[in-house]
Amino acid sequence: MRLSTTFSFGVILLMPFLTLAQTGPGGVGSSSSNVLWLRPDAGLTLNGTKVMSWSDGSGNGNHAAQSTNAARPVRENAQVNGYPALLFDGSDDELIVPDANSLDLTSWHQFIVVRPKVQKDYNAWLVKGDDGTENYEMLSYSDGNLHMPVYWTNNTRTPPSSPGGQVNTSTFEIIEYSYSASTGRTAYRNGAQIYTDSENKTPKINNRPLVIGNEASTSGRFVDGHIAEVILYNTVLNSAQRIILLNHLAAKYGRTLASNDLYTGDDAASGNYDHEVAGIGRVNASNIQSDSKGSGRVRISSSNLTNNNRFLFWGHNGGADGPSGILDLPLGVLGRWAREWRVSEVNTFGVAADVGNVNIAFDLSGLGLVTASHLRLLVDSDDDGVFADESPISGASLVGGLFQFSNVANLVNGRKFTLGSINLLLTPLPIELLGFDVRPEGADQARLHWATASEQNNAYFTLQRSTDLQNWRTLAILEGAGNSHSRIDYDVLDPAPEQGTAYYRLGQTDHDGTTTWSDQVPFTLAYRYTLWPNP
Repeated sequence: MRLSTTFSFGVILLMPFLTLAQTGPGGVGSSSSNVLWLRPDAGLTLNGTKVMSWSDGSGNGNHAAQSTNAARPVRENAQVNGYPALLFDGSDDELIVPDANSLDLTSWHQFIVVRPKVQKDYNAWLVKGDDGTENYEMLSYSDGNLHMPVYWTNNTRTPPSSPGGQVNTSTFEIIEYSYSASTGRTAYRNGAQIYTDSENKTPKINNRPLVIGNEASTSGRFVDGHIAEVILYNTVLNSAQRIILLNHLAAKYGRTLASNDLYTGDDAASGNYDHEVAGIGRVNASNIQSDSKGSGRVRISSSNLTNNNRFLFWGHNGGADGPSGILDLPLGVLGRWAREWRVSEVNTFGVAADVGNVNIAFDLSGLGLVTASHLRLLVDSDDDGVFADESPISGASLVGGLFQFSNVANLVNGRKFTLGSINLLLTPLPIELLGFDVRPEGADQARLHWATASEQNNAYFTLQRSTDLQNWRTLAILEGAGNSHSRIDYDVLDPAPEQGTAYYRLGQTDHDGTTTWSDQVPFTLAYRYTLWPNP
């Protein structure tokens, strides 16, 4: 069984096949080139709303953390297009990424999504090194300009700045900064160039940490504002990759790009398919991206991208990662995902253009036994919002751990697609966890509650508690329903929670012994004091 929502069960297995696809943001880059990826919708460990750590999604282990509670930024929900962002207080908040070889860069492509709360001298968004010896830096001044000093191996330093007005207190902006000795420095805001030069020296690396929200060894440079996402590459992206990643960020954060704003599935009129946008495409033979997966379940690839300036993008609507309550089914299909994806297949003018047939694969790891012949690709070919009137596409095969439909011609501009099954007993789709939360019960107890919309091969649940996220104590083991297609609610009382903040997690074990764990849920109980003796 796999349960999947915001509190998602299961471990995505990174099989060898996935190293062939691009698994970085938007499907651009893998762990060899994407050296840091901090996003607000994954990887945060909280003490209440305070951010204790921010896990690196690049696969390089460059996690950001802050050990002092007063210096931790705050996670604020729904700050930008429904996504959270981290608020830095301008006084002492910062996150530290320890020095690592993967962060010592002599060329780069960096993206950061920010909004100052106070426009000031100085908002140091991201700095590797001390003031005056920066390997790289992005900082803004009170006029909203972008400042990008670099210290070189010949012991000189150049500190260029863009014109003002690049960041402002009213909107989040996508700031982009690239450098190599062959291309020089270039900076962009929402895809529009704001600075360029022909610098060709070698940046001097250092053994200093990367600081998010401040510049080390200086005063008055703590960020007063929000940071939503931070992405670093150790190379300059090609133009096709850059277009794909910018469309990914623009859809996620509700921004309009100055050029090449090609993915239209994120528009309200198209249904707001804003999430986990990825893409493939070609500008020319030297600037191409033919295989992408990103952080989502869908991988699309093509070995025949022969036409210049054509792209295929896809993103989903945020629907539940499971089949609960879905009745819109073609004949013979017994269940389908509530999550749907929408396609933009266009040229660089935004006009519909065919990129040719593609392979589309689904990552179903964590589901247990899946029979490829039971799977059906569903495409809303008439764009009427209904799948029941469509002809299901069969022919999936297991290729390197993913279930692939090959040589698909149906993904035409504007169409939606999803995945179905003709056998929910032998080939289940992801099972929806309706929630897992911890609430106070009376003055000194904790009530743990969760619910499942359905269960498949579920043997039992395990509840555990920890104070340090390292050592876990089992509180209870509850028998699962085995197989169920209706809602089941579970409750457990912890009669003696830890004082202060503790963390709870929920494990689910299949009949084959496979166990997967939920995210950790923090719970804070106020300290109790007893006066004794009591006269």
